[in-house]
Amino acid sequence: MAITSIADVSEDALNLKNLLDNVLSTVVSVFTSHNVPLPDRQYWTMGEAAVDCDQLSIALIQIYLGPPGDEAASPQRCNTVRSAVMAISISRAVPVVGTSGRAPTAERISEGAAISAVDAYVLLSSINTLDQWEPGSFGVGVIATVDIQPPLGGYQTVSMQLTIAIP
Repeated sequence: MAITSIADVSEDALNLKNLLDNVLSTVVSVFTSHNVPLPDRQYWTMGEAAVDCDQLSIALIQIYLGPPGDEAASPQRCNTVRSAVMAISISRAVPVVGTSGRAPTAERISEGAAISAVDAYVLLSSINTLDQWEPGSFGVGVIATVDIQPPLGGYQTVSMQLTIAIP
């Protein structure tokens, strides 16, 4: 399968791609600054990310005309702010019922949950850095919520839904 090259695309057409690149590198930087190890697999994608291993993924869900949180109840001018809605997710293996059919101990479950608690807090704290269009210059604000999904297939996913203006 051939992938279409974007090498000659005009710079302004790359605004969304550049935003996603920046969000990924910023999240990695924030976790590094807190000495929180991240999975080696780190990427952004369009739509929902598949969870099949430990990973940091950013999934673009939607873009729309208007500032973050605008419900677009009235028409917008075409030159207004555009916003992106994305899910920033960290999936990690957690203790599950083993091949013997034995449930993990309470201590192992708590150990697995501890890193999810850290992930949730650090993800939410990353919004301070994500709402910057340029270093030291804040954007128009963000909307962010963090959800912890139940373990599925042996992985726990902590996900922050983020709505942010596209610079």
